[in-house]
Amino acid sequence: MAFDKRNPSELGLWPHQLKAVNRCEAYFASGSTKGCLVHMPTGTGKTGVMAVLASRRAAKTPVLVVCPSAALVAQLRQEFRSEFWMKLGAPGLWRPDKVVQALPGSIDALSEQLKQASGERIIVVATIQAVQQIYAAGEVDKLHKFIGTVLFDEGHREPAPSWARVIRSFAVPTVLFSATPFRGDLKVFDIDENHIDFLSFTDAVNQALIRGVIVEERVLSDNPEVFAKQIIEARDKLIAAGTFDKDCKVIIRAASEDTVSDLFDAFVAALGRRDDGVLAMHINFADSGPVGAQRRRDVPNLKQRTEKFLIHQFMLVEGIDDPACTILAVYEPFTSTRMLVQQVGRLTRQPLGKIGDKASPAVVLARKDDGVSEQWKSFLQYDRACIDNGGKPPLRKGEEVFQRLVAALPEMDYVEGKFRKRINLEEEDLSGDLRFPKAAVVYETEPGFDLDEFRADVSALLEEEDRLEHRVGEAGDKGRYHVSLGLTQTPYLADSLFQVASLEITIYATVGRRLYFYDSAGLWIDELEHIGARVGPKVLHSLLPDTSADLITFMAVKNTDIGPTALRSRTLSARSLARSGVFMGEHMNVITRATGWDDKTRRTVGFSRSRVRDGEGYGVTAKGFSDWCEEIDQHLASKRAAAPMLSRFALPGSVPADTTPINILIDINEIQEQFTSAEGDVKFDAEGLCVDVTRDTGPKPPAPFRFELTLNGTPHTIWIRWDSRKKKYWLTSSTVSKIKTKTDDRISLTKRLNQLQAFRIITSDCRHAYVDGAFYTLDLRLADPQGAGRMVLDLITPIDGLAGITSEKGTPKGDTLTTWRTGSLFRFIDDALVKGRGSPVLGVPFPALVCDDLATEAGDFIGVDADPSHPRVAFVVAKHKKTPKSGNPGVSTSAFYDVSGQALKNLAYLKSDGQELPGSPTKFDQKWKMTEEGKTDFVPRKRAGPGSIAFRKLLARTTRTPGTERTLWLVCAGGMLSKSALEREFRRPKPRANVLQFYHLVVSAYSACQSVGVGLKIFCAK
Repeated sequence: MAFDKRNPSELGLWPHQLKAVNRCEAYFASGSTKGCLVHMPTGTGKTGVMAVLASRRAAKTPVLVVCPSAALVAQLRQEFRSEFWMKLGAPGLWRPDKVVQALPGSIDALSEQLKQASGERIIVVATIQAVQQIYAAGEVDKLHKFIGTVLFDEGHREPAPSWARVIRSFAVPTVLFSATPFRGDLKVFDIDENHIDFLSFTDAVNQALIRGVIVEERVLSDNPEVFAKQIIEARDKLIAAGTFDKDCKVIIRAASEDTVSDLFDAFVAALGRRDDGVLAMHINFADSGPVGAQRRRDVPNLKQRTEKFLIHQFMLVEGIDDPACTILAVYEPFTSTRMLVQQVGRLTRQPLGKIGDKASPAVVLARKDDGVSEQWKSFLQYDRACIDNGGKPPLRKGEEVFQRLVAALPEMDYVEGKFRKRINLEEEDLSGDLRFPKAAVVYETEPGFDLDEFRADVSALLEEEDRLEHRVGEAGDKGRYHVSLGLTQTPYLADSLFQVASLEITIYATVGRRLYFYDSAGLWIDELEHIGARVGPKVLHSLLPDTSADLITFMAVKNTDIGPTALRSRTLSARSLARSGVFMGEHMNVITRATGWDDKTRRTVGFSRSRVRDGEGYGVTAKGFSDWCEEIDQHLASKRAAAPMLSRFALPGSVPADTTPINILIDINEIQEQFTSAEGDVKFDAEGLCVDVTRDTGPKPPAPFRFELTLNGTPHTIWIRWDSRKKKYWLTSSTVSKIKTKTDDRISLTKRLNQLQAFRIITSDCRHAYVDGAFYTLDLRLADPQGAGRMVLDLITPIDGLAGITSEKGTPKGDTLTTWRTGSLFRFIDDALVKGRGSPVLGVPFPALVCDDLATEAGDFIGVDADPSHPRVAFVVAKHKKTPKSGNPGVSTSAFYDVSGQALKNLAYLKSDGQELPGSPTKFDQKWKMTEEGKTDFVPRKRAGPGSIAFRKLLARTTRTPGTERTLWLVCAGGMLSKSALEREFRRPKPRANVLQFYHLVVSAYSACQSVGVGLKIFCAK
C-alpha cells in the first residue's frame, strides 16, 4: 500500500493530535540527529498520536515503541492492532500487519521474524527494562539493523540516563512522549528545541480535553480506621451533591507496603456490608481474597472491576485509563512533585464520549500541612512558564552561567595567600595548573575493559549529572582526567532556585586488572560495564602492613552487636592504638576506616568503601596521580602481612549465595513500650524473641519464610523474605501491622521493625549473620578449646540444684512468709546468699542483702559486703524457664536475651560514679508482695544487714570505694541454660543458629559490663 494514502488529516483526529502528528512529520523530514518531544497531558490522546506515527513510519522500516511497564505493552499492542482504529472507524490500511513484543532471550527469533517480513508493516513494542536487558546482553545490535524509528513513551518517570544510552544506540529518529517534560527529559534525550510539540495542562483543561483539578486540604486522621471513614463519607457527599455519579472511584495513596495493608483492612472494616468494594495492590502481595475485598500483586483492568476504593503505593501512577477514577485520597504524600502530577493524571480523563464538554473537576483530598496543595500549585506555575516560553520547558544553560560568572571576576586578585589570575575557560591546556589528591576508590576490572570506552562512559555520566565537561586530558599512559563545571541547588532554600557553581575534577588510572578512580563530587561508576567489584577489606589490609603495627593512629569501627547497651559505632584515636590496649568485643566490631603510617606516609584506608588516601590536600599532577596508583598497586600485589591489630576485628561479608534465614532474634530494646493495640500496651513474650525461621510451604504465602512472635500472649505469624533490590530482609504480617505506635497511627510494628532492621538473622550456612542491615562473616571456631568460645564458657558457673527449680518466685497462697516458697529461684538465691540460711553454693554470702524486685528495681537482689579487705557489690538478676519434656536443660537464647536485657539496663547504678538507686528511701523496710488469682504473698525485702536508709548509704559508699568488686550476676534456672549442653553445642562442627545468637548475647553483655568496670557472672544448671 502506498505511503501517501495514509493521510492523518482524514482520520478524524482531534486538532491537537493532528498538530502533534504534523510536528513529528516535520521532524522526520528535517533529518535532525537529535530527538523530538511531544508533550500531552494524560488523557489527551497521546496513544493515538503514537499509533498514527507508528503506522506511517512502519511502511518503510519497523518501528520500536518503548514504554515503562508490561501492562502498558499489552495495552499499546491492543490499541495499535485494532482498538484505536475501530474507535476512529479508520480504513483497514491503517492497521499494521504485525504488532510484536521484544523480550530478552528471544531476540534471535524476533530478528529472524523481522528479516523475513519483507514488505510488511511491523511495530515492535517493549518495556524500557526489556530493551535495557537486551542491550546489556550485547544483543541490541540484532535489532539495530531493522529498526528505523523509535517512539519512547516514558510516562511520567524521571528519565534514567541509561535509557538514553540504549535508545541513542539505535541512531534513528526518536520521538519522546511525555506528560511531564521537565528539564531532565530534554537533556538526557538530547531533544532538538526546534522540534517540540507542547500542549499545556491549562490549555487542555480550557478545551475540555481533560478535567480540571481541585485540591481540598482537610483535617484527615493519621489513624487508618478513622481516615477510611472520612474518605468514604467524603465520596458519599460528592455523589449526593451530583459532582460525580455513584460509580466514581477513589484512588488511595500510601507510602509503604505496610500502610497499603493497614488501609485495606481499615476500608474493608469501615464499609462493612456495603458493596462498594476495596482493591489493594502492591508488588509484594500474594493474590488473596474475593473480588470486592482483594489484595493483588498486579493491576487488573480497572474498567472491568467494580471496587470503588483502590489502594496502592506506586502501582496506579501510570498505565490505567479508567475515567471512573475521579478522586484521590492522599494518606501519605509523594516526595516528588513529578509523581504527584503523574498520580493526578489518573483522575483527569473525561467521561467516555464527553471530549469537549466541561466535566466536574477531579478532587484531591489531602491532609493539611502535607504540602500537596503547594506541590500542585508549583506544577501549574511551571505549566504557565512553559506557555510563556513559547511552548517549551525553560532550560538552564550551564555553560552560559559559567562564562558570565568567570567574566564577573577581576583579572587578578589576592586569594588564600597568593596572587591569582582569572581562569581562561577557553585555554586549551590546563594540565600545568591542575592538582589532584593521592586518593582513589579501588575497583577490579572485568575482561573487556577498555580505557577509551570507559572515558566515554565517564563523559556520559558527567552529562547525566548535569556537569558540563570542559576538558579531558591524559594522566600518564593508562589514565585520564576530566575537568567539569557543576551547578548544584543550595540546600538553604526550600522552594526558590539558586545554584552554586563549582569546578570539579575526575581522574583515574588502570594498573593491571585494577582501576583507581577519584571524583571530587562522588561520581558513581559501580554500574558501568566491565567495572567489577570494589576491592575487599582483606586485600586492602596490606596497605597498613605489619611494619606499621605500632603506627596505626585512628580507627572508626561499626558494632555488629545489637545488645541494649551496645555502642553502634565508635572512633579510636591514639599515638599508637596497638599500644593503647584493647576494648571488649573487638571481634564483634568491623573496621570501616583506619589511618596509620607506612614508610613515612600518612595513609587512610576506607575498608567499607574501598578507598585509600595518602596525605592531605591536592598536591600531585595528573602524571603524579598515575605514578601513585602504580605504587599502591604494587603494595596490593605484594600481599604484605597486615598490621596484627587489624585481625582482632570482624570482617564485613558480602551477601551470601544463600540468604535463607534459619533463625531470628528480635531486638525489642529500641521499640518496647512504644506500641499499642486494641488490647492496650503491647507486651512482648521474652522467651519468644529468638526463634527458628521455617519455609512456608502453603499456597501463595506472603513471603517464602515464616516465624512466630508472641504479643500479649497471642502468637502472630510473621513472614520474611530477602529483598535483593533493597538488600534487606523484609517482614510482613497483617495482624502485627494492626499494632501501631502510641504517637503515630501510620507507623505499625512491622513497619518500624523494617525501618530499623531491628533483628539479627543467622543464614542457613551458619557462617553469616545479618545485623543492622548488613552481613558479617562468622568464623568463631567455637570448638577450639582456646578459641572464641573459651571466654563465654569461663563466665559460666554450673550450680547443683538450679536445674530442679520449678518457678521463679513461687505461687502465692495468701501468706506472710519469712522467705520465698520452696522450689522457687528466689528461695534458692536467698538461702545461698544469707549466711547460715543454706548452702553458700553461689559463693561467700553477703552481710547486707535486700530484695529489689518489682517497681523501680535495679536487680532482683542487691548484695553488699563492705569488708575493707575485699569490698563487694553484686546486682543479682534471676530468670527461670520450665525444663523441657526431655528433663534436660538446654540453651534458651530468648530467655537469656530477656534476663541480660533486664540486667544491663541498670548498669548505671553499679558504676563507681553511678547514680543513686531509684525508688522510695524506705523501700527495703517494706514487704515484697506478689498477687496471683486474688491471693497475695508477703516477704520482708530486707534479707540481711541494716534497714533501708542505712543500706542505701552502705551501697553508695561501697560502690564508690576504689578496689570494690562490682559484679552483675545472672542466675538462670530450670531448663533455661546448661553449661554441659552449651559445651556440647560449641563442639558441634556446625553449632545451631540459636547458639550462635546466644554466644553474641553473652559477649555483648560482658562487653557492656567491662566498659563500666563491672564484672559478669552467669550461674546455671550443670
